[in-house]
Amino acid sequence: MKAFKTIDEQVAILRQRGLVIDDEDRAKKYLLSQNYYNLINGYAKFFPRENENYTSNTSFDEITSLYIFERDIKQTLLLGILEAETHLRAIFSYRFSEMFKDEPYAYLSINSFEKENALSIIQTISSLSKTIRSYESHNRHSSIAHYIRVHGSVPIWVLVNYINFGELRHLLKYSTNALQNRIAKDFCEFIEQNIPNASEPFHPETLNSFLDNINDIRNICAHNNRLLGFRCHQSTKYWAPLHTKYNILPNDSRRSAYEIFLILQCFISKNEYAMLHNTLRKRFRTLSRKLKTIPINNILYELGFPNDWHINTDKLEQI
Repeated sequence: MKAFKTIDEQVAILRQRGLVIDDEDRAKKYLLSQNYYNLINGYAKFFPRENENYTSNTSFDEITSLYIFERDIKQTLLLGILEAETHLRAIFSYRFSEMFKDEPYAYLSINSFEKENALSIIQTISSLSKTIRSYESHNRHSSIAHYIRVHGSVPIWVLVNYINFGELRHLLKYSTNALQNRIAKDFCEFIEQNIPNASEPFHPETLNSFLDNINDIRNICAHNNRLLGFRCHQSTKYWAPLHTKYNILPNDSRRSAYEIFLILQCFISKNEYAMLHNTLRKRFRTLSRKLKTIPINNILYELGFPNDWHINTDKLEQI
């Protein structure tokens, strides 16, 4: 087993490895409250080292500044993603109800979906059914229990608030082509705000690809895992109206946090996106003033952002 080290021993080890610690009391309090493994092992790799020794007078304050920066941008990105998720839940539940308005529990019928994904549909339906039974049995004050008692069924616009983002994505992905096209068209309202006069249609294949990678970044942010250096499982589908705007080519990788930041323009309003953009820009600028031994572009690279993005991009107008 790895031997337990006291806070005093942890500070001594860091100093022995060449880390500059100007305020020892502050460092001790920080190590106690933030966890040595998460802080040092998670972020020291981004600073100059030879073996385990720091080689450029890196300070404890630099590492904590990077740690705080990443925490803050994860919260910022997650807020933008949750806004997109809110729009998706509302639009999907409305369009699904519109299409199956005379069929209670249509979302529990395999006939409401495309048949070629039968196994996946059955698994999703089973999960939805378990959610309904759970809230009916164990949470009598929930909206689900109320609708079953009073109305005899649970409409999709109620259930959609109780399912996770993965289940929501699956409901959309396995829906009929007509429903997916209707929902993709609805999101064109946000696209028109952020990317006026888009030159080609926004197809369901693009919509679903974007949502898959949004989900990857959502999980990283929600579970407070490290975002620096993270890449989604696969590149998002190339969509010229968005990607050419940022000089992204079809063969370029589109798996980073920067890609997710860009594609959120298709899911949130112009004002919501301006808030996201301006907050990220401010976070990068703040970090750039605190880093002494590495350039800010190193961190931009880890997140997939272009060099000097925080300098070369203007602040967006907010209403």
